[in-house]
Amino acid sequence: MKKKHVAAILALLLGIFGVHRFYLGQRKKAILYFGSFIMGLLLLALDIDADIGPLFFVIPAILGLIDSVLFFVMPKEEFDYKYNDNSFAWGNNAINAYEDPILTPISSKQKGIQKYQLHDYRAAIQDFHQSLDQAYNDPSVHFHLASCYSILEEKDNAFFHLDKAVDFGLDIHQISTNQSLTYIRNHPDFDRFAENGYQMTSETLVPSTFPLTTTANTNSDILEKITELGELKNKGFLTEEEFNMQKQRLLLPRE
Repeated sequence: MKKKHVAAILALLLGIFGVHRFYLGQRKKAILYFGSFIMGLLLLALDIDADIGPLFFVIPAILGLIDSVLFFVMPKEEFDYKYNDNSFAWGNNAINAYEDPILTPISSKQKGIQKYQLHDYRAAIQDFHQSLDQAYNDPSVHFHLASCYSILEEKDNAFFHLDKAVDFGLDIHQISTNQSLTYIRNHPDFDRFAENGYQMTSETLVPSTFPLTTTANTNSDILEKITELGELKNKGFLTEEEFNMQKQRLLLPRE
């Protein structure tokens, strides 16, 4: 997984050679940087056009300095989105959220990411839940939901989706480094949660918003929701314990 501070330092110290672009996997851009440097050397060595030769050093050096500044000030989430396409934080083979939505259809997941970046967390949550309808076992969506709920200080929902993100393959290193999870990491229940392998226990409250997006008010609604829970359990998305806790919540008498 690429680190933004490493890219920034490489751009600052070795930007003239395009080393930071090699590090980010952008070989074509890296070759342009390095090729410009080599061209400058050749022009100086052959004593050809002494006025133009230095430009082949100056231009990549300035571009490297600019890249370095941009990396230093870039939010970690945006860096991960652009340069860690295979990381669970932003999902596999993600569509660039900055592409023209008219030319490139944007999925619910990408809409959620855009709203997350704009700090519209409630709207992002709605899009991420819609994304789970198509791919419930996407760890990046659960991770984003956990981040949104942590920012909103809704610890039960945050714990639940963090649990599912880890369950579906999230790199747990992201839990300790993501700033959006600061609230949940500082919560008194977090140590017990972490000691349990980032998994919820029967003592942990089950979030009222998951996996149901609506409240079941009639017997037919309750039966339908229990059926949905059973399907999620059969697919391996819910454990037996989670299924029973959710079912019991549905069956509780309502005031």
